Amino acid sequence: MTVNAIILTGGRSRRFGGEHKPGVEVAGRSTISRILASIRGAAADAQVWVAGPADGLSGAEQKGVRVVREEPEFAGPLAGIAAAADAMPTEAAFQPETAFQAETADVTLVLAGDMPMVTAGHLGELISTCRATGRPAVGTDDRGRTQFLCAAWPTGLLRARLTEIGDPTDGAVKLLLTGLEPAVVSVAPEVVSDFDTAAELEAIRARLSPDGP
Repeated sequence: MTVNAIILTGGRSRRFGGEHKPGVEVAGRSTISRILASIRGAAADAQVWVAGPADGLSGAEQKGVRVVREEPEFAGPLAGIAAAADAMPTEAAFQPETAFQAETADVTLVLAGDMPMVTAGHLGELISTCRATGRPAVGTDDRGRTQFLCAAWPTGLLRARLTEIGDPTDGAVKLLLTGLEPAVVSVAPEVVSDFDTAAELEAIRARLSPDGP
């Protein structure tokens, strides 16, 4: 069984002064590089799509991902998810020369590009819970809210929900879960922490510092 992963990087980062958050350095490594490493730790052979700019990844890392962009640009994370899902191969697309992709991914991770503390262990738990339940698997943030942008989806269900929603432009990601009951995975809140302000970024850096709490 295989895994797809979508890293969403197409936002304007307005609340962060317009700086591209996935490219921001945290503990010696860009945020998106840290996320990619966690994906590889959870599923080494995952097919990874970056929905938006790949800035922050090294040249070698960029060779291992596929970059897509929502249309129009800045149409929101739901549009980014839809663009990546449209680019993913289906069973009909497989040809003998692509035998290394022997099957389409049964699970697709959907991840925000500004969560530098997400771990391979948490992503692995999301994947295994999704497979065991056949439902989307999510964690909750430090306020007890569902973290829609750190989730594992049955790939077929994700495609079906996107089809049902139709035009994803400026749509809310929570629309994907309308009428569904996700499987909630216990996780330390800081693991799914993102940052929108300099203060939130510094708090994350302090946690990841060797001398941090």
